[in-house]
Amino acid sequence: MQTHGEPPSDQLSRAELMLDTLQTEGFLTLTQMVHATGIPRSSAHRLLERMVKLRWLLRVGDAYEIGVRMFELGSEGVRTHWFYRLVRPHLFELQQRTKLVVHLAYLDGGDVVYWEKLDGEFGAHIPTRIGSHQPAHRTALGKALLAAEPDEYLHAPVFDRMKPGLPLAIVTREQLAREITKVREDGIAFDRGEGLVDIGCVASSVSAGHATSSDGRHTVAAISICGPLDQMDARMVSSVRSASREISRSVGINPMSKA
Repeated sequence: MQTHGEPPSDQLSRAELMLDTLQTEGFLTLTQMVHATGIPRSSAHRLLERMVKLRWLLRVGDAYEIGVRMFELGSEGVRTHWFYRLVRPHLFELQQRTKLVVHLAYLDGGDVVYWEKLDGEFGAHIPTRIGSHQPAHRTALGKALLAAEPDEYLHAPVFDRMKPGLPLAIVTREQLAREITKVREDGIAFDRGEGLVDIGCVASSVSAGHATSSDGRHTVAAISICGPLDQMDARMVSSVRSASREISRSVGINPMSKA
């Protein structure tokens, strides 16, 4: 179990730290939570019990775990977000046209987070799931998203030591920079068996035009199709390019800006 440095002083930040810790550990007792977060025991106990009353957490015996309310909020947040509502029909059309696995993801530091997954005939062979993380440098989605970021983004410490994966996976910042340059030139990103043996993916970022993400970026997500490596041909590249253009056109104006 990892321990954090100086704990935050405000309640909201403490609650976030506790939830993040439980997400990593699964379940913890009060003593374990205090050890992991550094939050004083009395304060930790009050906050944990408050989150139990709110159904953010569930207490089983003397241990705490993520509660049903957090799952409800997460699920509804995904399904009701304006961007997701506009994008999903295009994802469904792409999946129907290619019969492969379709993903929607966004960038979180050095990882991609899967926002949606539509299983195709090959779905059982690709063990991704909504809400899960993967290192950006190992995925076509991640490469597409990194290519939309400024060069300085690759200087972040998270890219100092990239975990080795399969033999074809990128392991150095120099390799990643070369790959990102190529993605920018081609407008498309590939995973050629770098994450899973004999599995290939084609991805493209999605521009939101006048809409921006919370950090001010116009590129808010990326889409991909994944399947047998030998099926990632020009037809699949064309399908992803077309879907990306259609999505960018659909989400060019953020409906929230009309409020």
